[in-house]
Amino acid sequence: MLRRARRRASPLGRPVVSLARALSKFGVCSRREAERWILAGRVAVGGLPETRPDRRIDPRRAAVTVDGALVGDETERVVLVLNKPPGYVTTRLDPGGRTTVYDLLQDVGRWVFPVGRLDRDTSGLLVLTNDHRLGDRLTDPAHLVPKTYHALVRGVPAAETLAVLRDGIPLPDGSVTRPAGVRAVGSIRVGDEPRTWLEIVLTEGRNRQVRRMCALVGHEVVDLVRVGVGGLDLGDLPSGEWRRLSPAEVRRLAW
Repeated sequence: MLRRARRRASPLGRPVVSLARALSKFGVCSRREAERWILAGRVAVGGLPETRPDRRIDPRRAAVTVDGALVGDETERVVLVLNKPPGYVTTRLDPGGRTTVYDLLQDVGRWVFPVGRLDRDTSGLLVLTNDHRLGDRLTDPAHLVPKTYHALVRGVPAAETLAVLRDGIPLPDGSVTRPAGVRAVGSIRVGDEPRTWLEIVLTEGRNRQVRRMCALVGHEVVDLVRVGVGGLDLGDLPSGEWRRLSPAEVRRLAW
């Protein structure tokens, strides 16, 4: 363990990373694209061309250029919010040819990555950015950034059921979900079937968590919308549209 740690630090104790990862951290491009750029000879370190994507550097000290232009922490940071419609997958390329959220972002002008994911059938607030530090803050459970969902479930959950959702539910893998904010916010009928809108606030992001939680207490989710992340909500942003966040909104986003 100690030897591995030394290989990952510079002589001054600063962390070192691969050149491809550094370009991704700088917000220039994805790591995979960075590997292609490096292999193509477009990247230099300290003025010398570098064709090894795994070359380890101290990103705070190394002078890295792409096509002769200096890149680094001063790279412009972009933060977008998209009102994702159902039917889109949260990935850049889908092997099955399904439409992705990037089909809605054709004129952004910069590389961005999604902060967390929404499954294909879930709609609502999706943050995309080239700022890895912000992405890490929003997705690391240690920071307790709340994500707010509105879930339409079959039936009318009893008060005891809502209490179970709030307290945490054991999952099949043996783990237990964190306590969550849960309340009923409305109800409708579809034919003879009653359905209930629940507001669920999570501070973690397990795969398909809201759907799994509700299924485990006997109330299948039939519609799911993420309506807020941190202190930011969708507002009046139309479905399928995106906009760039202001610095004040980014601060609200990350609390």
